[in-house]
Order: sequence, then C-alpha cells, then structure tokens
Amino acid sequence: MRALAFALALAPAALAQSAQPEPQRRPQGPAAGPVIKLPPGAGAAEERAQAPGAKEEAAPSPPLPQKWEYCFISGFRYHQKGFSSSPRVPAAYVRYLPEGSEEIEGGTEEDALGNALVKLGEDGWELTAIQTNLHLEDGDGKATSVYYFKRPKRHE
Repeated sequence: MRALAFALALAPAALAQSAQPEPQRRPQGPAAGPVIKLPPGAGAAEERAQAPGAKEEAAPSPPLPQKWEYCFISGFRYHQKGFSSSPRVPAAYVRYLPEGSEEIEGGTEEDALGNALVKLGEDGWELTAIQTNLHLEDGDGKATSVYYFKRPKRHE
C-alpha cells in the first residue's frame, strides 16, 4: 500500500513536467538559409546552408604560375694573361638563356667553377641538375659536366 501511495504522490509532479513546452531550437538545414553549392574540387563534398543576410564573397583569383629563367655552366675557356710565356687562366663559361654569356676566372678549373657557383648563388640562381658525360673517343675517358640553374623570373 505504501508503494501505491508513493506512486500517486509522484504522478502529479511527473504530469506537470511533461506538460511544459520544450525550449525553442534554432532552425537547421534548408530552413536556415539558401543552399550554396561549391564547384567540384573546391574542397567540399557536401552542400552548406548560408545564414540569411550573409554576404557572398568573391572567390580569390588563382595565382599566376611561376615563370623561370635558366642558365648553365658548360665548360671552361682559357685566357692568356700577359705575354706568351705567362700561364693560361681557366674561366668557367656561363650561358644565360635565351641570350647572354659570361666567363668567370679562377686559378684552376676547380677555382673557376667554385667562383662561378658562388656568383650564381649570390645572384639568386639555384642548381637544379648536373649532366656528366664520359668521352671515350680519344681513349682517355675524360668526363665533362654541365651544371643547370634556374631562378624565378624577375617582373619587368
């Protein structure tokens, strides 16, 4: 009997709670605003709703592709300094594309190549490839190398 009296005592409280209205919820989904469809590949695979009154932002224009300029060191040239008895001085031959060239001297071929590498690096050139050729025609097996460089094209 006690259990019945206890249940009857709680029943009016339970009825009063269920009779209270639920709190109002924010609208979601299509009722929230117009649907914006993104183009394929824009990083979104689903449709998104836009809040009413929101401004549409223009998509930023894609960046222009990077343009490059190129040069290469293709070998050595030798210069006679002074009279005929003075030694010949090696110079690394740098060719700029599409036109232009420069010779950078050094005490030896290694020094001339090192001086050319330092100068090109200071001017913003980046070494991208080295092509080494082995020449066996003369029977001496001499190897030559070509060093390729690039840098971002300067705006004119």
